[in-house]
Amino acid sequence: MKMRFLSAVIAAVLMSGCLAACGNEIHNNKDVTAELDLLTADEDTTDEETTKEEAVTPVPEEEKTEDEVKSFKEVKIKAAELKYKKHEKTYQAEKGKLNGTAAEASKRNGYEGSGYVSGISQESDWELEFEVPTDQFYNIVLTVGSDEAASGGFSLDGSKYSEFTVINEDNEGRFENISFKNVKLKKGKHKVSFIPDTGIVDIDQVKVTANDEISKLSLNATGAVLSDKEAEYNAKALYRLICNNYGTRVLLAQNDTAGTNYESELIHKVTGKYPAVRLGDMMYVTSTKHADQSAAEIAEALKWYKDGGIVGYMWNWTSPNNPDDNESVYAENAKFDITKAVTDEAIALLDPDTLAQMAEDGTISDECLKIITDIDKVSEQLIKLRDDGVPVLWRPLQEASNGLYWWGKDADSYIWLWQTMYARMTGYHGLHNLVWVWSAQNINWYVGGDYCDVLSADVYGSDKSGQVNALLYLQSVAGGKPVAMSECDRMPLIQNLADEHAMWSYIGQWGGSCIVNEEGGLSEEFNTEKDLITMYNNDLTITRDKLPDLMTMATEIKKEEEKATKDKSKKAKEKEKSED
Repeated sequence: MKMRFLSAVIAAVLMSGCLAACGNEIHNNKDVTAELDLLTADEDTTDEETTKEEAVTPVPEEEKTEDEVKSFKEVKIKAAELKYKKHEKTYQAEKGKLNGTAAEASKRNGYEGSGYVSGISQESDWELEFEVPTDQFYNIVLTVGSDEAASGGFSLDGSKYSEFTVINEDNEGRFENISFKNVKLKKGKHKVSFIPDTGIVDIDQVKVTANDEISKLSLNATGAVLSDKEAEYNAKALYRLICNNYGTRVLLAQNDTAGTNYESELIHKVTGKYPAVRLGDMMYVTSTKHADQSAAEIAEALKWYKDGGIVGYMWNWTSPNNPDDNESVYAENAKFDITKAVTDEAIALLDPDTLAQMAEDGTISDECLKIITDIDKVSEQLIKLRDDGVPVLWRPLQEASNGLYWWGKDADSYIWLWQTMYARMTGYHGLHNLVWVWSAQNINWYVGGDYCDVLSADVYGSDKSGQVNALLYLQSVAGGKPVAMSECDRMPLIQNLADEHAMWSYIGQWGGSCIVNEEGGLSEEFNTEKDLITMYNNDLTITRDKLPDLMTMATEIKKEEEKATKDKSKKAKEKEKSED
């Protein structure tokens, strides 16, 4: 599905499909996709979770008139105790129930047991029962093979759990393992089956192993420091807030239609609370046709900050060759080759006149000059926020590894672009109020800890689990930095976040029709009203009213650093004196 953007025209927003800057294309980001296995359990577990949510849904404190904002009592969320118990058992596929065209075979090399199952043409053709000893998280591994690229769905207890693909890159048809991590199962018997899609897939065995990742998961980023060594105290305060709460409480964030607070105001009307973070888009700053919209964006961000909220921005960067066309962010429409912009010249700190001369004499390409010119334009807008003392969660160049956007042609060009942008914004423009958020979502595209402060994933097309597998993947790359869910169509259930220990630093709900219906009210296609009320009124999430004053925090950090400097100087003098 091709994604759309949050427009300034609310009517257009309401008429579009689920508007997402990133949307379902996350499935093209191989590394993160491999960790986005759904965490739904069997039907009984689902019923239990539903009951649990009904039990914790906040109730109105008092009746309100239609024009008044509702208020709800805050509920306490208690994580389910799922203690790890070692378990591992392998089941041969041919021991399962075979129907229709499914039959035992033994032609493919590498199978275990007496054979394997082949010829599955529909879900009911093969079913295997297994048993687990206790309620906890398990890994389920299917051993499959195919003579060609093939795909299908893994069904658990009668419900489709996840899709997978057999690549067969060497064309040798070897059996390979397809893993589904951290599947929450209740004690007792369960059934797996296979839903064929394309090609022919043979199934050799199913291995079920208890997983202790979640039981021992402890998220902590209190030792993390900003990558920008000249960061302003307001940015340090924002980062400290994020790091101190990481693993224990989640900041709630909302993507708003450009130039408005429409979605955030709707959240307030429904839940009685504002999100802690307003997420905007700098898409229109390079356009010659949307100056008013760009100005409105900055005005909304300034007001949000003055009202006590946190400001965040992404940049859906329209093609430098066609900045007035929103669709030009996509590689297929951009008519811009990022590889031609890459240069070994040290350009990040040079003035525009020098850069223009370098382009004229061929030292750098026209593409390179256009890249820097656009970075300068977006920096002009961010400078307005800096000068008003606003720290910004800055997330440019999202989802590069899926190839959807023009900046995602290859990893080397992307990393050059990111690092060039970082150096120019911080070194040339003095934007030391930024907390840099990386979301290319593939380790091969990672820009490195010296160039980012938060790692994030955009999660679309999934269930309402805590998405702990995506979190664990990013955590393995982050090196102690906090991890965020920067976009999602479905906000996870707070109970699932608690049970899975998936306490992301912040979670950003996408806007448009992911949350707004055609009448301008709340759409419940992705998030029910009850779930949103619970999400915004509990002891594990942070809304705008719960935020500390960042200016006060910044002052405290400044005093701490000044004291540390004085203490260090004093100790040095004492040491020098003692040596004399």
